[in-house]
Amino acid sequence: MRSYKYAFLLFIILLSFTIPQLYGQVVFKGLSENTIDFSRSPFFGSSKTRYFIPLNGTWMAGKYNGNEQDYITVPSGFENKGEYAYEKYFSLTQEQVENHKLKLFFLGINYSADISLNNKIIYQHTGGNFPFSIDLPKDILSYKKSNVLSIRLNYNIDAENTIPVKQRFLFPSELGGIFRDAYIQVMPSAAISDYKFSYQLSENVGRARISISTRVENNSPNFKNDTTAFGSDFSLRVSVVSPYGQNSIASDFVSFKINKNKERQVSQSVDVISPSLWSNANPNTYILRIELYKGDALLDVANSSISFYSLEVRKDSILFNGAPFAFKGVTYFPSNYQYGTMMSYDKMEADLKMIKDLGFNAVRFPKSLPHPYYLDLCEKLGLLALVELPLNSVPDKIISSENFVARSRIFVNQFMKSYHNYSAIAAIGLGSSYKGNSQADINFISEMNRMVKADLNKLTYASFANEKIDEIDGLDLYGVEYFNKSVADDDPFDDIQAKLGKGRVFVSEATYVANLGSSNGYTNDNSYEAQAKYFYDLIDYAENNPLAGFFINTMFDYRGTFASVIAGYDEDEVYRIGVVGEDHQTDRLAYKVIYSKLHNTEKVTIPIGSKKDEAPMAFILFGLGIALALGIIFNSGRKFREDALRALLRPYNFYSDVRDQRIMSSFYTSVLAVLCAAISSLLLSNLLFYFKGSMELEKLLLSFGSNRLMKIFSYLAWHPVASLVYLTIISFAVMIALVLIVKGVSFFVRIRVFLWTSYYSVIWSFLPLVLLIPVGLVLFRILNANIANVYIFSGLGVFTVWIAYRFIKGVYVIFDVSASKVYFYGIIFSLLILGSILFYFQLSNSTIDYLLYYLKQG
Repeated sequence: MRSYKYAFLLFIILLSFTIPQLYGQVVFKGLSENTIDFSRSPFFGSSKTRYFIPLNGTWMAGKYNGNEQDYITVPSGFENKGEYAYEKYFSLTQEQVENHKLKLFFLGINYSADISLNNKIIYQHTGGNFPFSIDLPKDILSYKKSNVLSIRLNYNIDAENTIPVKQRFLFPSELGGIFRDAYIQVMPSAAISDYKFSYQLSENVGRARISISTRVENNSPNFKNDTTAFGSDFSLRVSVVSPYGQNSIASDFVSFKINKNKERQVSQSVDVISPSLWSNANPNTYILRIELYKGDALLDVANSSISFYSLEVRKDSILFNGAPFAFKGVTYFPSNYQYGTMMSYDKMEADLKMIKDLGFNAVRFPKSLPHPYYLDLCEKLGLLALVELPLNSVPDKIISSENFVARSRIFVNQFMKSYHNYSAIAAIGLGSSYKGNSQADINFISEMNRMVKADLNKLTYASFANEKIDEIDGLDLYGVEYFNKSVADDDPFDDIQAKLGKGRVFVSEATYVANLGSSNGYTNDNSYEAQAKYFYDLIDYAENNPLAGFFINTMFDYRGTFASVIAGYDEDEVYRIGVVGEDHQTDRLAYKVIYSKLHNTEKVTIPIGSKKDEAPMAFILFGLGIALALGIIFNSGRKFREDALRALLRPYNFYSDVRDQRIMSSFYTSVLAVLCAAISSLLLSNLLFYFKGSMELEKLLLSFGSNRLMKIFSYLAWHPVASLVYLTIISFAVMIALVLIVKGVSFFVRIRVFLWTSYYSVIWSFLPLVLLIPVGLVLFRILNANIANVYIFSGLGVFTVWIAYRFIKGVYVIFDVSASKVYFYGIIFSLLILGSILFYFQLSNSTIDYLLYYLKQG
């Protein structure tokens, strides 16, 4: 049955590429509020020795090597791929240039960029929208004139050379450009340029030992009688301020020397006795303060928040601060209407407060790297954060290639550098939708896990799409994904737990599509009521069965990178899978049910309702219309009946009459062409409507990396009336194209073939379609009953072969050549066309690799 699904899918794909693609002018979308509130300390690393120069606001931008540039605002983003040039002028004083260290911060650029200062490249961002910083060289900076910051930005996500890859299933929409804040941090010339910390709790949690590694740079200017340039004494001290500022613990001073224009790494530790532990209920947060002195003079101060808690994974359970624990979490995708992931700091805070108030204890950030402020908020609000690499369903051939692994190593190193000092991060994810029994996936996860474990003292996990998961050395947690399927009905989940340990296996994402909207009860699939029942059952299962926890997917509806079939058609590509809508209104039943379960309040009633008939009435009316038209034409004259019977039962004789130019009715042939196109449309529309809930077919469509294809497919699947009209036109166009192809090929045979001869031959080869009119009336209902689908697809396959056979027979009869030649050249021609299309998409989007991967996965 699966082969017929894929054959049908390929047919629709090829048809979709007959529609031209339009490219619009580049539009930069920026938030109206773009000022930075640097008072949000310690997120920005504010201190009394440091201040900031904001770079948000007006920039010049346009196509790279283009003729025009326009004024835009930063942060902002655009949708069209390509290379873009950005420019920002800023002024500095002599004192800032000569007596300070200046560091440029970008909290998010998508995707890669060459960054220049005063026309000299100072940094190459290899890709990824994580935060990063750059030291601004003093010898390039100027205080006598304005400095110009230039960025050559490349936004082109492809199938195998970027992270994430182009073909990404249900990923949030992320615009290209400088889509987060940009600013310069001004600090002393001799300064704390970077630091990294970790901690260990004693067994009885009576002590927390913080280990800090600090990089200190000495870029002090040469002042008279100033020995700093010649390696004078510096010292570092670390202090920890308690959550309420009542107590402060300080380390001993560590003294050292640094010559001018040199740096030094300094390691030290400090013990916090009887620390106030961080928890979901009491998010106690300390302030870690690192102070740099020269003699008795304080030169620089760096602040960071730090929280103490223990999270230990055992085979049969998870312990949080020594007590049994399970994740009760939700995934979160930042989505702000047409602005993608761009949003104000107040909106970020409001979103996470909603998550906390709903009763969740953890947030998973899959498929997209979070703004670092989210992690600061998680720490303050009492939410554990799971942050992961934005990888999903990468084919074995790509994920095992040296090029992809090398890029992933670079990405992971930058990823860890960006997020290593956030205490709220409980675990680092290595990607999602892996195949747990794929050696290529296992090798990749092992390599990335080794890198993370070597650099960070964090738990690691990976999320798997199939139910066969092999143990991976060093991996702490294993996530299992469920899509419109209940874990309570899944026996393999118990097998996974038995194999890996109940404390190591969790539901990493439980997704239920609610594209139907409100109905009268949960018996109607994909309704809000069915979604509420699905999440009720999930939480109930987690409460009554030992597992490491669950994550509901997702908190809010969000806009996606690609249009989706399975999530429902939407002009703005909104995925309707959230507990709360895109408007953030809390009126959905799932929200109320989850709140009731997680807060243990009065039970919310979920109506059962009655099952609605999903079959569109348009199919029946359209099919009856075809049958009526066929009845009229069949009874309108003896000529049509005789031709139809001869064409159906004795096709060779019929095509011989066509070749010999016997009298044929062009009117009847044209009417038959329209009827056959309509019948084809009816059958295809039935199949589209049935397959609109198939995740496997959506992933196959994604293999082509075309949002246009996804949008066409989604629109037709969710609009039966429009599908009937458009597919009738397309089917008729295909018939005419076949007529022209036959006519074109006829120039290579000795017999003269007229255009109308080709026309009659092609159209009458589709005559068996009229026998399928009754099938078209009820096809969706039969398929939806799922009682004889194998036989139905087999029957449709037989009819397809029959029509192809009749088409080829008609060609070799009117050409008056041997059948073997037509079969041979017909197969070669078909393979050449199909191969050319696949070859093009393989070169541009690695389509064949993805198709083989998804076919094997399915």
